[in-house]
This record gives sequence, structure tokens and C-alpha cells, in this order.
Amino acid sequence: MKKTEREQIMKIHNITEDEVVKSVNNLYEQVKKMKLPWLKCDCPQCRLDTICYVLNRVTPKYIVSGRGVNHVLSSKNVQSTVDMETIVVEGMKIVNSVSRPYHNGTVKNNDTKIEGEVYNFPTFIGAVYDGITFEPLECANVTLMADGKKCDMIDFTWQNPCMTRLNTNGSYTFLVASEKAEDDSKSYNFTIEVSAEGYETVTHNFTVTVNKENYIQDSVNSTYSLHIPDLFLFPLEDA
Repeated sequence: MKKTEREQIMKIHNITEDEVVKSVNNLYEQVKKMKLPWLKCDCPQCRLDTICYVLNRVTPKYIVSGRGVNHVLSSKNVQSTVDMETIVVEGMKIVNSVSRPYHNGTVKNNDTKIEGEVYNFPTFIGAVYDGITFEPLECANVTLMADGKKCDMIDFTWQNPCMTRLNTNGSYTFLVASEKAEDDSKSYNFTIEVSAEGYETVTHNFTVTVNKENYIQDSVNSTYSLHIPDLFLFPLEDA
């Protein structure tokens, strides 16, 4: 992303995000006090997951000025607040019903500090299929390596290796942590290895060249991604 594009994005604000964040945190605190049995966790990541759930289901309201804030605030009503809170509770229940791997305490964040210019990587996106049925493959372990070493992810919510699921159509994603830049650009040799019980292991090699940048990428950039060709696993002959 160009510097001007980043600056434009920074000047645009979705004020609904503020409303959702406030509503999610308030309702988590209320439910905690009520000690409702379905609330199993209210850690920061669970709250973030709930916030994302709600934001994907409410109407965004973008502003670039104080006048925009006034217009949005003047259009608020009780019904819209109730509707949002209903979606928040729904999201809280769904988030608390799904066990995520970083809740077991074994997954650590990547706390490496980098100073100066860095290499940022695109989001790698792909999918795994059964080579006979062409259906998405569930419970395939997908590992991303660079020059023979497993890649570090930007934070603990990104798994490497990760596991494919049918409810996400056998897809996988990786977002590699930024690395300190020594030259203007550098080429990385990546390998994706996919294994699954009863199937032959498959590897896919590819090269990505990245340029140095003056900011560390700490979230997904939808305009900076690389789609990996679909990978097909075939059953073992004696399986």
C-alpha cells in the first residue's frame, strides 16, 4: 500500500466501531456480574472476536469531520441501540461456544522488537481439497516454512501450522511477522507442507520478493495478499 493510501485510510473513521467496542465491553461486564453460566471467558481476545462478529453484522457509518460526528449522533435512536446489543449478546455466546487454540496457554505471541525499516509480507491464502472427490479437506495440517524454517506469525491468533475446516471450505491463511530489512529488497523461498491422516503429504514451493518499508505491518491488508494455487491430497494406496 502506498503512503498516500495509508494516510487516506487513517483520515476515514467508522464511528460504528466506537459504538460497538463500548457496547461489547459494557455487556461483558454486565454478564460477568450476573454470573451467567454460558460466559466461560472474557479475555481481551474473546472481546475482540465479539467486536469483529458484531461489526460484520451492523451498518458502518464513516466520517471524515466533526460535522460527520454530529450528523451520526443526531440520527441515533433507542431501537438501533437495542438491535446492536442483541447482536452483541449473540456474538458473545458464539465466541464462548467455540474453543480457540490460543486459550490453552501454549501459544505465545511474537514479541520480537524491530527497529528501522522492515520487510512486510502479503497474506498467504489457499485451500486444500481431496484429490479424488474435489471436496474441501478437513483436518489437514498446513505448515508454512521459509528457507527450511517454520515462519513466525504476526501474533498468537495466527496459527502455524494451522488446520483446515469444512466450515471454511478447506481454506488456510498465513500472515508472516515483519523482518528487519538489510537491503532495498529480498527474495524469500517459501514452502507450504500439507499433511492429513490417510493421505499423501503434499508440498508447494514459491518465491516472494518484498521491498523494505518504514512501518511494521500488524494487521491484515486486504489489498496485499497472495493466493496460493489449490492443493490436492490423494489417499494413500493402503489407507
